[in-house]
Amino acid sequence: MNRPIRVALLGLAATAALAGCNEDPKPDPPKQPDIPVGHTELRDAIQRPIDRAKGVEKTIQDAKDAQDKQLEDQGG
Repeated sequence: MNRPIRVALLGLAATAALAGCNEDPKPDPPKQPDIPVGHTELRDAIQRPIDRAKGVEKTIQDAKDAQDKQLEDQGG
């Protein structure tokens, strides 16, 4: 192999090796907006019916458990 071809191949190999070393920096994740701590009206308005439903669910479950216990005590 003659010298100019070897130099060209060596240059191409070096360029390819250096091109593989460059890594694109990853972009920063989007920043979440700052929510003031004192403003909870919307959160409270959303949470209120959820809490009420949990209370109703507990009441129904307690009534079912009492009914099941009563049936067991009667021999059913």
